[in-house]
Amino acid sequence: MPAGKQPLDTKTLTDGSILVQDARGSARLICVAPGVLSYVCKGFLSTRFYEPMVAVAQRETDRGGPVVMFVDGWELQAVDTGFREAWTIWFRRHRQLFQMRLLVRSKLVEMAASLANLFAGSSVVETFSSYDDWERACIKDYPSFRRPDKATA
Repeated sequence: MPAGKQPLDTKTLTDGSILVQDARGSARLICVAPGVLSYVCKGFLSTRFYEPMVAVAQRETDRGGPVVMFVDGWELQAVDTGFREAWTIWFRRHRQLFQMRLLVRSKLVEMAASLANLFAGSSVVETFSSYDDWERACIKDYPSFRRPDKATA
């Protein structure tokens, strides 16, 4: 089956988190508290991941307050151009109230974040290349933050 035709499965887990996955990647979406989101992403995220992922973020921004998203992308290998471009448009619209703390290991994902910042016109995405630095930044934004279990996404 071609990559763009693989089924995208979205389901709500018993803990209230949302799991979005296909054969190449996954994203576990958690609303930690009002205005605080935690995403754990793995593999490759195609453009089709954008809609279910942005829906969670949009619900939080619609509340009217600031939103911070903590993204554990340590096991994320890449995102496609359409995914990055769609998020960039959303970042531009919400840059006054939105910030992301992104943990990355892949240079491709780091480059995608840099391009998103460039085209969004501000630095909404701050990248980190170590768990400790990322976790400290997340705790600074939300003192009760605890890293989701890496094995659960």
